Amino acid sequence: MRPATLLFRVAVAGRSMEPTLEDGDWLLVRKLRRPPRPGEVVVTSDPREPARLLVKRVRAVAGDRVTVQGDHADPAESTDSRQFGPIPGAAIVGRPLLRYAPLHRFGLVR
Repeated sequence: MRPATLLFRVAVAGRSMEPTLEDGDWLLVRKLRRPPRPGEVVVTSDPREPARLLVKRVRAVAGDRVTVQGDHADPAESTDSRQFGPIPGAAIVGRPLLRYAPLHRFGLVR
């Protein structure tokens, strides 16, 4: 699902991006207008269920294929490219800029 606006928000659900992001974090996301870079946190459509958005980190970019993974040390905590393989770069819909909730975790997303 591609958001229609330049900025949109998403909620983190689950533990796959711990310790960077936690379940219940709310993120302000900007549409990505350039190819993703390794190391960036991105929001992508789930290749198995395109209406669902995933928040993952880019591990590798090879041409138009992107490998995304959760930050959690336990691979069982994240559904990512280890299960569904590299995704098309066009599946990436944005890059989180800011965590705005909960307030005690307010800050930039890196």
